[in-house]
Amino acid sequence: MSEARSFERSKELYEQARRSLAGGVSSHFRLFSRPVPLFFTRGKGSRLWDADGNEFIDYTLGQGPLLFGHSPDFLLEAVRKAMEQGQIYAGQHELEIRVAERVQRLVPCAELVRFGLSGSEMVHAALRLARAYTGRSKFIKFEGHYHGWFDEVLFSVAPPLEMAGEEEGPKPVPWSQGQDLDLAAKVIVLPWNDREALRRTVERHADEIAAILTEPIMANTNCILPQEGYLEEMRQWCDRYGILLIFDEVITGFRVALGGAQEFLGVVPDLAVFGKAMAGGFPVSMLAGRREVMELLADGRVIHAGTLNSHVMGMAAAEACLE
Repeated sequence: MSEARSFERSKELYEQARRSLAGGVSSHFRLFSRPVPLFFTRGKGSRLWDADGNEFIDYTLGQGPLLFGHSPDFLLEAVRKAMEQGQIYAGQHELEIRVAERVQRLVPCAELVRFGLSGSEMVHAALRLARAYTGRSKFIKFEGHYHGWFDEVLFSVAPPLEMAGEEEGPKPVPWSQGQDLDLAAKVIVLPWNDREALRRTVERHADEIAAILTEPIMANTNCILPQEGYLEEMRQWCDRYGILLIFDEVITGFRVALGGAQEFLGVVPDLAVFGKAMAGGFPVSMLAGRREVMELLADGRVIHAGTLNSHVMGMAAAEACLE
């Protein structure tokens, strides 16, 4: 790889893109690339090539999904074969059963599953389920944990220190203009790995709390592991007060272990959200959980829907990756 690189073609494409794409990109997190958001032409294995011919090692593997690298032959072949049968049916097909059954064998909490397209969507569905199951409206999230871009969870992801509040009891700080600020009243923000803050808050607000939402490993801040016994204690508080424990395993799922962080750490949540590595770069997400909670989806009391859910290409990719 050359030491002196040119990004002129990416700069030209970025200027062109800004005339038709908001900000010249299709995701908030691409806005801040330097010198400009790069435009790529191909990827293979661990390598990427941009429009100027520069070659890169993709250490993040597409921000997480590409556990097998770019364009693995087995994955492309599985998707190609599936596409010959169709893209979506607006109905059921055997592939989704096979993927669901494999997940049941791998993931400790997966008594039933539901497929979607993004992690953000399934976090939203998990919180809706928790509210329906418990009859309560508030939930705990942890400062610095990112659970997607939907309004109810986009609090205290990267709050300025002067706005964050006290260390023992942070304030819910919105991250985006246009966010529904009324939802802050439903969010209790806590510092990660602080057992005393967790105990104090659960005991004080137990009858209001539907769920504790957490990454089992804090993954967006250089991977901070839970302190020994912390998640076990969280599980115990949830059991004592009828609170649902939700693991956001979008990053850790099928990565730290085949059964996710819950297998690796030995703590089983009531619900867990998966995505990214599950389908090797194809848009698939999943909510997995205890049967009695997931039955609220099964009988239609809680609504989760999507035209492209369990689309053929995504399910073929997921099956190939999980195999």
